Amino acid sequence: MAYSGTIGTTVINVQTLIDHGARRCGKFAEELTSEQVLSARQSLFYLLSNLINIGIQYWAINKEVIGLKPNKYVYELPLGSNDTLNVLYRTMNRPSGNYATSAGGNVANAFDSNTDTICTQTAPNGNLSVDFGVNNPVYIGSIGVLPGVSGTFNVVFEYSNDGSTWTTLYDPGETVWVDDQWLWYDIQTGATAQYYRMRETDGNTLSVRELYFGNNSNEIPMARLNRDDYTNLPNKNFTANQPYQFWFDRTVPKPSIYIWPVPSDPFVQMTVWYSRQVMDVGALAGEIEIPQRWFLAIQSMLAHQMSLELPNVDLNRTVYLEKQADKYLLQAEMEERDRGPIYLAPGIQVYTR
Repeated sequence: MAYSGTIGTTVINVQTLIDHGARRCGKFAEELTSEQVLSARQSLFYLLSNLINIGIQYWAINKEVIGLKPNKYVYELPLGSNDTLNVLYRTMNRPSGNYATSAGGNVANAFDSNTDTICTQTAPNGNLSVDFGVNNPVYIGSIGVLPGVSGTFNVVFEYSNDGSTWTTLYDPGETVWVDDQWLWYDIQTGATAQYYRMRETDGNTLSVRELYFGNNSNEIPMARLNRDDYTNLPNKNFTANQPYQFWFDRTVPKPSIYIWPVPSDPFVQMTVWYSRQVMDVGALAGEIEIPQRWFLAIQSMLAHQMSLELPNVDLNRTVYLEKQADKYLLQAEMEERDRGPIYLAPGIQVYTR
């Protein structure tokens, strides 16, 4: 017996979902007008957006590393963020080495732990590098860039063991830099090497306040405050080395994290794991950001939504489609779980009347 030999390669695009939805409503896909196709596409967007109200979708969890700044206590999460799952205060080791610039500028300014000094190169497509010494390879797992200028840059981070042959460590692609606002990159595998560098590839001239090659990160969970607890703090601008509490303000268009106490160290970070919305519905030929185990649930839910808007759909069919949507949604949600062990800790506290 011949099998396909492939798993998870079948492509289900937006048009396919709409066509199947029409047929489940008792219509031929060819009957749909452009207006009805647009309406079905919007209905698909609505139901995908509503998934976040049902529970956490494990494929839609992101990690954001935010560089903290002295005297700043409000930090925005990316557009589409829903809620924080884990918020951690992070410190990191910064091994020292010998520093070099390929295109002028005072290289010491990029590694002097002073965010007020800037290394501005004098020629485009330069690089800033560090040499940790002969027979002293160093593991680097995180890289931070504090720009000295605003603009669009296309840098690549590389490592080498001989200073001449370089291997790409991480390529963030085209990135918008904002002056004096940290960009942090956690390298999934990291590398152990003698040399590391950041190189511009798109004709721009580098201007950097700090370039931070880090390792041995240490993360401490931060406690979440509710709105009342945060607003009742007597001094919201109280400054300390380590913020250990936060309030999550679920506002629009972007939610914000208010941390307390206010940090005083410009070289610490906040690691945020958060749930987010499923990606927007794109072109009809495009796919939706849904794992294969959810295909039937999404298809059934879309068919039910389409039955509410397409003309002359029998009410009994609409009721049947709703039952099918509920059945397959329940199956998908029952599978959407974390099988890790659960630790329950009772919150027993002393109180007085």
